[in-house]
Amino acid sequence: MSEKDRRQLLRILEDSYVLDMYVGRVKKNVSPHFHAAFQILLPSFDGRSGQITDAEWWKPDLSDTPPPKAIQPDQHFNCSVLDITGKAAVCKVEAIRDGRLRYTDYVTFLKINREWKVVGKVFHQHFAPDNSQEGACEIS
Repeated sequence: MSEKDRRQLLRILEDSYVLDMYVGRVKKNVSPHFHAAFQILLPSFDGRSGQITDAEWWKPDLSDTPPPKAIQPDQHFNCSVLDITGKAAVCKVEAIRDGRLRYTDYVTFLKINREWKVVGKVFHQHFAPDNSQEGACEIS
């Protein structure tokens, strides 16, 4: 893993991924760091499961997909694992709010024409949809 690739991926995670996934941008201004074939594979989440493609995720009138939530002052993100092999990479991103681990995202990247692109995401939700905090983990 080159230090240059590592820095580029961390910058994409901070400047693009977190903003697009957790804050939300104006739909037409989605970061160019996302590949056109980007998709999210959903576990059972808010009564849904399956796959959301890039076209579906960013569609302005997609009524059954909730918009990303705003980053709160007590929310932060950790890249606890970054593994790069050649032109493929994966990062484990932990979304923490109120001192509790809320989501663990596994973000995949491909290096295409010398540029890293976010190509996919799978995630785990660490709390029950009814906000009961079931399964939440304390961060010490």
